Amino acid sequence: MLELLRTFIIVYETRNFSLAGKQMFKTQPTISVQIQKLENELGFKLFKRKGKQIILPTKQAEFLYPKVVATLNSLSTIFSQAKNSTNFKTDCVIACSNTTAVYLLPKIMQELLAAFPLFAFEIKIMNSQEVIDAVEQNKAHIGLIEKSIVSPLIKKKFVYRDELVLAGNIDSDFWILRENDSGMYYINETYLYSNHLNPQIIKVNNSEVILALLENNIGKSIISKLALTPNLDWKPLDPEFKYRDLFIIQNVQSPIPEMTAIYDTIKKLLTDLYQTSTD
Repeated sequence: MLELLRTFIIVYETRNFSLAGKQMFKTQPTISVQIQKLENELGFKLFKRKGKQIILPTKQAEFLYPKVVATLNSLSTIFSQAKNSTNFKTDCVIACSNTTAVYLLPKIMQELLAAFPLFAFEIKIMNSQEVIDAVEQNKAHIGLIEKSIVSPLIKKKFVYRDELVLAGNIDSDFWILRENDSGMYYINETYLYSNHLNPQIIKVNNSEVILALLENNIGKSIISKLALTPNLDWKPLDPEFKYRDLFIIQNVQSPIPEMTAIYDTIKKLLTDLYQTSTD
C-alpha cells in the first residue's frame, strides 16, 4: 500500500503516467497498473484522462493528496526514529539518599551517561530502608545506602566514606532527627544514647528541611559535612562517630543483565571520587 500511495502522489503532481514513471524509474504501464490497483482497493477513481497524455485528479484525489503526503512524511519520520536505537532506552532507577543525590551523583553523572548512552537514568531520593526495599523488589535497579545490610537478595560494596559533623545551634535543647528508617536517624540516635543525652526531639523526614532549620538557628543535628553551608555553625565529632560508610547495592537476581555493568561503573566512579577527596 505504501508504494501505491507514493505512486499516487507522483502521478498527482505530474498529471502524467509517463513522467511519473521516469521519476520513479518505472515503465508507464507499471504506473498505470499501480494506480488501477489502488483505485480497486479504495473503491473509487482517482484520475480521469484528458487526451492521450494529460490526466486530471478526481474530487476524491484532490481530497486525499494533502492528507496522504502528510501521512507518508509522518511515517517516514516514525520509521527513522524506529531505526535509531537511541530512541529506545532502557530505564535505570538509582535509589539513594538526599546527600548522595545532591552532593555525589552529580559529580559522576556525566561519565555515567557517556558510558551508557542507551539507558535512561532516574534518580529517586529515599531513606535507607526504602532504598533496600526498592532494590529487593526490583523497583530500583541500583541503590546507595548509608548503613550496613545483610540480605540474601542483595549484593553490596563499599564506595565512599562520608565525614559527619554536629551542625546548628550547638547550645540548643532541641535535636533534629530524620524518620526511624533513615540511616542518619540511626547515627544520631546512637550518638545520643552513647553520650547519655535526652534532648527535645524534632522529627523531620526531609534533609533539606533539616538544613533549613539548622540555618535558622533551630536545633542541632549530625549531618554530612558535604551539606554544610557558609552560615552554618558546626563542630567535629569524636572518631567513633565521625564517619559513615556508603554502600552500593543491587538485587542478585536483577532482570536486566546490563545493570551489573552500571553497578560496577558507579562503584568505580564513587570509589575514585572518595580516593580523590582524601588525597
